[in-house]
Amino acid sequence: MKKYKWILGLIAVVFISIFFGGYFFLRTTVPDYDEDIVSPMVSSEVEIIRDQYGMPHIYSGSETDAAFGLGYAMAQDRLFQIEMIRRAVQGQLSELLGPKTAEVDILFRTITSPLSLDSMYARLTPEIQEILTASANGINHFMASHPNRLPFEFALLGIEPEPYRPAEQLAGLYFMAWALNFSFDSELTRWAVSRKVGPEMAAEIFFDYDPNGPRITSAEDFMDMVGNIKSPETSLTSELSISDDQLLEVLATLDRIRSLTGQKVGGASNNWVIGPSKSKTGAPILANDMHLGLMIPGIWYEAAIHTPGKNVSGVVLPGVPLIVAGANDHVAWGFTNVMADDADYYLEKINPDDSSQYLYDGAWLDFEVSYDTLFAAGDSVIPFEIWRTVHGPVINNIIEMDKFEADPIAMRWTAYDAGSEAEALFHLNGAANINEVETAAALYKTPGQNWVYADDRGNIGFWAAVGIPKRSGFDGGTVLPGWDGQSEWSGYVATDQQPHLRNPISGFIATANNKHTDDNYPYVISNCYAPSDRIGRIEQLLSAEDQLDLDDMKNIHADNFMPVAQAWVPLLINALDGANLSEIEKSALVKLSEWDWRADADSAAPAVFHAMMQNMAEAIFTPHMGDSLTDYFLRENTFTVHKALRRLVADSLSEWFDDPETNVVETRKMMFVNSFQSGVKFLVERLGDDVSNWNWGDIHQLTFYHPIGRFLPLVGSLMNPGPYRMGGAGNSVNPSLYLFTRPWQVMAGASQRHIFDLGNMKNSLRSIPTGISGNFMSPHYDDQIDNWLNVEYRPF
Repeated sequence: MKKYKWILGLIAVVFISIFFGGYFFLRTTVPDYDEDIVSPMVSSEVEIIRDQYGMPHIYSGSETDAAFGLGYAMAQDRLFQIEMIRRAVQGQLSELLGPKTAEVDILFRTITSPLSLDSMYARLTPEIQEILTASANGINHFMASHPNRLPFEFALLGIEPEPYRPAEQLAGLYFMAWALNFSFDSELTRWAVSRKVGPEMAAEIFFDYDPNGPRITSAEDFMDMVGNIKSPETSLTSELSISDDQLLEVLATLDRIRSLTGQKVGGASNNWVIGPSKSKTGAPILANDMHLGLMIPGIWYEAAIHTPGKNVSGVVLPGVPLIVAGANDHVAWGFTNVMADDADYYLEKINPDDSSQYLYDGAWLDFEVSYDTLFAAGDSVIPFEIWRTVHGPVINNIIEMDKFEADPIAMRWTAYDAGSEAEALFHLNGAANINEVETAAALYKTPGQNWVYADDRGNIGFWAAVGIPKRSGFDGGTVLPGWDGQSEWSGYVATDQQPHLRNPISGFIATANNKHTDDNYPYVISNCYAPSDRIGRIEQLLSAEDQLDLDDMKNIHADNFMPVAQAWVPLLINALDGANLSEIEKSALVKLSEWDWRADADSAAPAVFHAMMQNMAEAIFTPHMGDSLTDYFLRENTFTVHKALRRLVADSLSEWFDDPETNVVETRKMMFVNSFQSGVKFLVERLGDDVSNWNWGDIHQLTFYHPIGRFLPLVGSLMNPGPYRMGGAGNSVNPSLYLFTRPWQVMAGASQRHIFDLGNMKNSLRSIPTGISGNFMSPHYDDQIDNWLNVEYRPF
């Protein structure tokens, strides 16, 4: 017996030793913010002071030394995230994670083949190159001086990061250009739907914007009109050798890639600014919240840079030493996605006598082919080919499809012609007035962003900072014929003809991914603007009072009002009049009839409404599209689905309501009744049969997933904060975006919130969702979650 006790005791000692050994190892990876370091790569002293949330304030005598300090600080807090972004953009994730990420790597190597990070870097001025070099040196110095104290993810995956090259500091910008490219899958989806239901029915659900939705400005405000050059979309009516199943496989591959990179939903945003006449302070006030995927660590890193010529703070992309959204002593700015149609897709024709050639403008041209190899973890070797045409890389080669059995689809992307975004941000960071902001905006092309800004002289402005291709005779909304040379870009719209506005009579400017101008504007900017719910509500709240202050800005950020519910619930109540309802259904209907249209977490009505809307979407689209295409459409086209449902519900006679497989002609009224009853049934199964206990926040929740913690449950329990009960909705000003096929797990929302008082910048406010650190052992890993959930702030 003593022997067994001795063995059990030994085992206990071993487990305790492993536990404490692991704990103390993890503690060693938490950075020491009080250390002194010496480096020959700086010319003067650099001081990094952390605030109570761990955000670095970097003081230096020069721009390059400050960039070194910022690189060092980012490495302290986000080195693994920086590494993942670098590897994703360069197609090197499989070396860490194995063959399951091979599709991601092949995609990125394919789409970046026309323009590498090194090529982007070479386009920049020497001044910007020096900033990127200094930042890379800061990261490398941290790694070299802490070889045994790097984030535990490196030890877990058994890798040592290679030194960073200056060009790799641009990886974050390239990644965001891809993540915010809505054309990437929406145009392929539109083509797939058109093939399934015909172009006329497809046009009912694929359109650029709500006809009566607010515009940012009108074309006459900023340009001399040259005549409308837009015309109906070119139709692909020729014989096609790519099947519906093959096209769906391309879409499914894109879906998996979005999932693996954490970019399933997002890319929307709000920003607005009020001028002196509208402000109680007599100075401009600017607010911004950019809507992106919610994860931990978050997409943004906070920092402040203080040099003799610059005093600027805001959020940066990990690894990129430039403030993306923020303020300096004289100007403040915020971004929203333009929703630009910045890519077109071309179906190419292969020569039937020579599969190495494709048809273009009456001639057979040779494909440009390069051969590449992935070396994935586990000793897998994956060879692949990258094919390019005059339009760009062939993107359906990312799946295992015999390229000679399916026509190639090539991508033309504005990113290949851009490359000065880092320079634009550098000059924006140091801008002294509105003129200098607009000079910087002229350099910025992709991913297209609506810049809203103000200066301390009382000016407010907006600029659509985006590369707008000149298209003549086509709008680029779906896949184009690549062989006839008739659907080509003829350069880009001149900067002064891009939508912009300064000091409007209204006293405010607001953007929320809405349409830029009226239909007199002669160029296609977007085929996929967001629904007008958010911008309509923001403008309503900005117009409600003659003058506004910071508290009003906070209230707008926190607004959970649902315009779609305000429009639909009366229609639903009317449709249910006389219907045979159960007692539970009657109770649920009472909740809707008493609702104030706010999607608050503790309210039952938004749960009932969303359950009804979910069932409506599935019931409308599945009979016409089929299960597979409907599943993809609902999962990957959130904005399009919302807009489509709004338009279809407004048209009570739409063909989409009718199921072609039944002998009955289904109507909008029938759709409302059936969707409501199906939704109530779902809620009974999830929340029980006592409607008084139903709450939106019980089924609408957010967990912040770490990229490693998502796939390792044991570790994930330590690394994935949540779940948290959430208010808000997909199109409320305070957004909590979810997938239509996964109700209602929140995937995206406000990735930061800023409010700037240009009269006294010390009154300005900031917030990010999680924390400054990516190390789950750090006190700054999740110390901002409560503030963010409650729409509260800390001093800017």
